[in-house]
Amino acid sequence: MPAPIQRELLEKTVDAYLEGEGYELVDIRFAGSVSHPVIEIFCDIEGGITAEDCGKIARSLNHRLSAEGFLNDGATLMVSSPGLNRVIKRERDFARFVGKQVRVWLVEPIAGRGKLKGVLKGCQDGTVLLSDTEEGDIAIAPGRWKEIRLVPEYPESFK
Repeated sequence: MPAPIQRELLEKTVDAYLEGEGYELVDIRFAGSVSHPVIEIFCDIEGGITAEDCGKIARSLNHRLSAEGFLNDGATLMVSSPGLNRVIKRERDFARFVGKQVRVWLVEPIAGRGKLKGVLKGCQDGTVLLSDTEEGDIAIAPGRWKEIRLVPEYPESFK
C-alpha cells in the first residue's frame, strides 16, 4: 500500500484525468500483496459505464500512471464499474443519493449493531443523516462509520 502522500497524489492524478474525460472517480482501492500490488479504480459516468469505457480508461491510465512512477513497483491496474451497491464517499455522492436506501458499516456498534440500513437524508460536515432505520432517525458522526454503500434497487421483473 502506498504512503498517504503518494496515495493522495495518485487520487488527484486519476480524478483529474477522469474528470477531463467526462467520468467521475468513485473510489480507489489497494489490493494484492507486497510482491504483486493491485490498484483498483472504480469510476462511473451518467447513464452507466461500459466495459469498453473501462478498457479505454485502463489503457490510458496505465500509460499515464507508469510515466508518473505509480506503477514502477509492478502494480497491476484494474478499472471497473462501482456496481449497483456502489460506495458513497464524496460530498457529491451524498447529495446525489439523498432519498436512497443505504447500508452503513460502523466503527463502533450503535444499539448493539455494527451495520445499519436506512434512507440517506444527507451529510453535514461528515455527519451522515439516516431515517427509517430500526432505531429511527440517526446521525452518525465522522469517524464512527467505516463505509457506506447503496442498497441495490432491482426492477420488479428481477424479483
